Amino acid sequence: MNKVFAVLGPPCSGKTAIIKELFQYGVVEMVSHTTREMRAGEQHGVDYYFVKKEDLSKAELIERTEYFGQVYGLSKAEVLKKVSGNLVSVVAVEYNGWEQMKKLLGDRVKSIFVMVDQDTVIDRMMARGDAPESVAKRLELAKKNGEYDNWKNSDYVVKNTDSLDIAVRQVLAIMDLVVPKANTQQP
Repeated sequence: MNKVFAVLGPPCSGKTAIIKELFQYGVVEMVSHTTREMRAGEQHGVDYYFVKKEDLSKAELIERTEYFGQVYGLSKAEVLKKVSGNLVSVVAVEYNGWEQMKKLLGDRVKSIFVMVDQDTVIDRMMARGDAPESVAKRLELAKKNGEYDNWKNSDYVVKNTDSLDIAVRQVLAIMDLVVPKANTQQP
């Protein structure tokens, strides 16, 4: 049976970074749609499907979230396509997206919450170039929406503060995939 993992967490918790590392182990990502502008280094169809609002409104979405006038959504077609053609697939979603995926796919979907402290979130948001007022608004919205509390209802929790490598290895273990040994030097 194909495995599906929904990765949850507050902004800049490392959801995307962890998912990108999983590609080398054959894990396939479900790509969400967004109406926001593409950031430097992002690619259409890889990071997101970058679309216009009117085009996104035509898609059958199982998740739809809006941040500061920009819409993000995961299409039912994308989910079904990736699940049917891959042994292990993963997607970064909001809590309501995970609930909708469970309605669509049942117990085949497991959630992994990426836990991170707020200071690390702020540092990461500033490092990617977010303006201080944007950071403050996004953190306020995350608290209001309970994004820091979703770990309480998640199937698994992974801490991603100090080492991306350790977080990725924990996720691989959860997915029951081969866990690479930590990089160690022999004497």
